[in-house]
Amino acid sequence: MKKLIYYMLFGFCASILFAACEKDNITNAHFDAHPNRQEEVVSKLKKAMVSSPNGWVMMVKTSLSEDVYTPIVLQFDTVLNKVQITTVYGMTSETDDFFRVTKGTGSPQLIFSTGSIMSTLFRIGAKASDVTDHMYNVIAVSDDEIQIQPYRSGNVYSKEGGVIYKMFKRPDDWTWANQNIEFDWTSTEFKTNVNGVFGEMKLDYQNDTPDRTVEWRFWTWNNPYLYQGGDPFAIENNIGTGGFKPNYYFIITGGITNQVNTTVTLGHNAVSIFPFSYNNGTNQAATALKNNIKSHYLVFKSISRNENNVKMEFEAYGKDGNVILKASYDNKR
Repeated sequence: MKKLIYYMLFGFCASILFAACEKDNITNAHFDAHPNRQEEVVSKLKKAMVSSPNGWVMMVKTSLSEDVYTPIVLQFDTVLNKVQITTVYGMTSETDDFFRVTKGTGSPQLIFSTGSIMSTLFRIGAKASDVTDHMYNVIAVSDDEIQIQPYRSGNVYSKEGGVIYKMFKRPDDWTWANQNIEFDWTSTEFKTNVNGVFGEMKLDYQNDTPDRTVEWRFWTWNNPYLYQGGDPFAIENNIGTGGFKPNYYFIITGGITNQVNTTVTLGHNAVSIFPFSYNNGTNQAATALKNNIKSHYLVFKSISRNENNVKMEFEAYGKDGNVILKASYDNKR
């Protein structure tokens, strides 16, 4: 009886092994029959990259918000292999960032240069994004979508594969991602009738969150570069990070913060509400503000001036790039 059971188990295992081998043979035969498959995908990828002159968008998830995702805009130059990377966390530096497309194991890979904003996001971790590598497997390419997946799912010892990003062409009305800076807090002219003024911000949520209007005051620090020492995006705090200019900091206060001077960062035409531990106050105040408005950034859409009155429009986005928050500032003058 024991021998019978033994032979039955042996036969069962052998059948599984043979089936697995047969499957492998089919897979290998498929690749043998399509030797130019990767070259075709690479060609299609490069054509798609330049088909969107305004760039492609990755929406990345952070631990700072439940519903609001961070937009990363990538404009590719396939002749020089350069990429212009724009996001809300800071101002992109003038140094060149590069990418390359190579043959991987089973699929092409999109690789960003170290020292770029993409590698910075990877090094900072979940607080900034769910980016887990600067190398990506190319999953699929179409005229309107590029799907990529980080090669690693975490640190060097983690398993392969991370989040699959479905990049879409940058919408035409995302003018905040243009290279010209309109929300220029470094400009005295821009700050006229805004700096230090008690105005209001109307928060109009596009989900179930109740709308409200709050007292809002923009204000300037005497030394707007003081807080580099605690900023994880600063190169001196992480030699492997890069891609950003030295960050410029300013203040949001008023009723929205219970009159606490809250340090925020000047992003690319954006307000970045990224908590960092220069001291307990900077971290706790920024955390309270982003929790209060349910967003860790506001991208600048437009400004209008009528004599002393200043109005500005801002937005924040969801997973698919949909508007999830509209914010309207009025200095009430």
